[in-house]
Amino acid sequence: MNVKRVPLYERLPEIYRIKDEEQSPPGQLRSYLALVEEVFGAIHENIESLYHDLFIETCNDWVIPYIGDLLGTSHLSGDPWTLRADVADTIVLRRRKGTLGAIELLTYNLTRWGVHCVELRENLLWNQHLNHQRPDEGGKPPYALPSVNRHMVIRGGTVTLRDPALLTLLNTPFDPFAHTADLKPPSFGNIRYNLPNLAIFLWRLEAYRIAVAKPLSRGVYPRDALIDMTEYPDAAAHIARFEVHPMGEPIRLFNTHRFDPDKRPLVVTQIDETPGPIPLARLTGDSPAGKPVEYVAVETYDNTDPTLGTLDISEVGLQLHLPESDFPGEIWPKPTYPQVWSIRGANLCAWETGLQTPLNNHEIAIDPIIGRVVIGVNTSDEGNALVDHLLLTYTYGAVGAVGAHPISRPPSSQEWNGEPVDLREVNFHQNPNGLQDALDNIHSSPSPIVIEIHDSMTHELDISAIGGTIDEDGGPNLQLNRSLIIRAADNQRPIIKLAQPLRFRPANVKGANDDEQKQFDAVMANLTVRLEGLYLTRGDTFPAGEPLLARAALHSLEIIGCTLDPGGFKELDGARAPIHPSIRLKKPYGFTDPDDEEAFNQTPEIILQRTVTGPLFIDTGYLLFLTDSIIDAGSGVNDDSATASFSVSGAGVDPSDSWGPSTQVNGITVFGRMRVESISGRGGIWVHTLEVLNNQKGCIRFSYFSGNGDRLPQNLGCVKGTEARLLFVSEIFGNPAYGQLAHTTDFRIRERGPNDDDMGAFGFLLEAHKWRNIQIRYREFMPVGVRPLLIPVT
Repeated sequence: MNVKRVPLYERLPEIYRIKDEEQSPPGQLRSYLALVEEVFGAIHENIESLYHDLFIETCNDWVIPYIGDLLGTSHLSGDPWTLRADVADTIVLRRRKGTLGAIELLTYNLTRWGVHCVELRENLLWNQHLNHQRPDEGGKPPYALPSVNRHMVIRGGTVTLRDPALLTLLNTPFDPFAHTADLKPPSFGNIRYNLPNLAIFLWRLEAYRIAVAKPLSRGVYPRDALIDMTEYPDAAAHIARFEVHPMGEPIRLFNTHRFDPDKRPLVVTQIDETPGPIPLARLTGDSPAGKPVEYVAVETYDNTDPTLGTLDISEVGLQLHLPESDFPGEIWPKPTYPQVWSIRGANLCAWETGLQTPLNNHEIAIDPIIGRVVIGVNTSDEGNALVDHLLLTYTYGAVGAVGAHPISRPPSSQEWNGEPVDLREVNFHQNPNGLQDALDNIHSSPSPIVIEIHDSMTHELDISAIGGTIDEDGGPNLQLNRSLIIRAADNQRPIIKLAQPLRFRPANVKGANDDEQKQFDAVMANLTVRLEGLYLTRGDTFPAGEPLLARAALHSLEIIGCTLDPGGFKELDGARAPIHPSIRLKKPYGFTDPDDEEAFNQTPEIILQRTVTGPLFIDTGYLLFLTDSIIDAGSGVNDDSATASFSVSGAGVDPSDSWGPSTQVNGITVFGRMRVESISGRGGIWVHTLEVLNNQKGCIRFSYFSGNGDRLPQNLGCVKGTEARLLFVSEIFGNPAYGQLAHTTDFRIRERGPNDDDMGAFGFLLEAHKWRNIQIRYREFMPVGVRPLLIPVT
């Protein structure tokens, strides 16, 4: 509800308001003052805005360069947040110019990436002079400090091979070993140990954190009968197995980013606090250089409390939440010894059977490379309690907010197209069937329905259990009387497992008379289904070969920030899982009654924004809008365009003989062939053939084409694969760097897209601007004679 800035009418004496209500018509004075209040409110808002513009933290984006001029800061372009941070810290950076902390803060401000700086001369090998012994660098007493042991790295000595956790730091940003001088010319992405070189390591991937999720249990098993109990008396009697990803897919676990740019004095990024993959060897607590406490935590919670009020989330990348009823007070790490649990990093491709040392009781083995956890317990009851109640907080990496991720979202609007909404909140912990229940009676709702999911759990949804008509293909439908919005709440990423493909249609299409028909037409003209922040996937009983969305007889279907599970992830044996279609929409629109089909007068708009999806098979009776999205048919850069799978085409039996709808694109990456009736837009990457039926219509700008059998409309500022090299860091769905352009990609693809930035789905991240901005600022803030080497870690 909007509060009046200048409530003039309420300030009048009561007698005037009483007299105003007695007039005919009543409220004349109130209506007059409402106009004055609106003008006064605008004046107050303008004055308040001018006050906010005095400060860099609150000013409008257009004011940033003007405040920068007052500080004598050169102008940059790019993401407004980075520009604001650059100006805000100008004085701080000037005071600390030439220090590692200043370079890190400067780089973070301009990119928001994880960053760590290393003076490479400090890692150069040197020999001690016999007359100037360094007792802190090793040797026998009295030339060695008591703290020096056989596991410590001695500068100028040989590398210790006894500690795998320490060896994993070799050639990383936190490498403690000494290196010989590297006299080769500096090159991007390579470490060159030499006197003038400053290595600036960058973690470009975003670390996303799932606050509370339930892992996929693979059961509880008794220990291997071949284990010699005399040799391993502490071996666990039962082993509980879990996949971190709720769908059982391999997932690379990341650590959280704990760099604080606001801390004063500035603190250089610390080891084990960067937003990168969790190193397996450093998870083992028995290793001298192991630091599992920086990556893993174990705590207990009251599993009988549906609000999860006792659940406490720490800063580490992976946290296990155990039921307090079965594991009372068994947290890790405990402030006092002995510890209840022990942590081990291990290769779990063969689960616990591949462990060299059997799993002990109250020991947790973690494989961060594929996302598996095994827990050793003494009784089957404890194992079953874990199966029923174990919750996880875990972190994974992705290039940016394309697909379903736990990101910041505004609260749900109270209105939709001028109508008050019926807000229905869903929380799996309070009602596991909450999503199914929230869809009841949607066919008769007089108001638009907003379903907001306040958890990151896995919800089962079977629309056949809700009721509704059967379309011409024999599938159930969700009948809508008003628009329907299903969205994730702030910083949540719910997974929805479908038992049937989603199908949407109006509850009423044909009226009994003209007045009723006009009423139905008015509803259909605004009938919208919006899915926001959801991970849609197939349930155990999902029909084979069916798409996730099979009908959209609506005005518009909006899919924003979602993942329509395309499959194609990398399995443990190295093979790629099958690709599944995400959308198949046919024309006619699926009405079994010919009169309903004739009365339906809409051309449905299919809108995908910042979404990852599998193949789209949509007939020409629709309009398709693609923005900042990835369409994955499972074909990579090295696959032949002539035999590549179809990513977008018509819904006919043979995709090579049908055409998709008229399409508008803005920043997309397409793995596979695409055939559409017409197309226009900018910023696309078509890895394989793009064919347009009506190529006399529309224009494509600042895009990449394969150059192999394309049938294109007019194009401007585009490049082709025959003249420009295209390479992705990863083309596999589920990998952290999925869809990220490699630095060896032709510069025109990386820098000549829309707004002089990347082509493809991640162009909105403005990464080319970030690279340019840090190069400009390094020339201003880098100490004389120091040469920066930019080294992307992720």
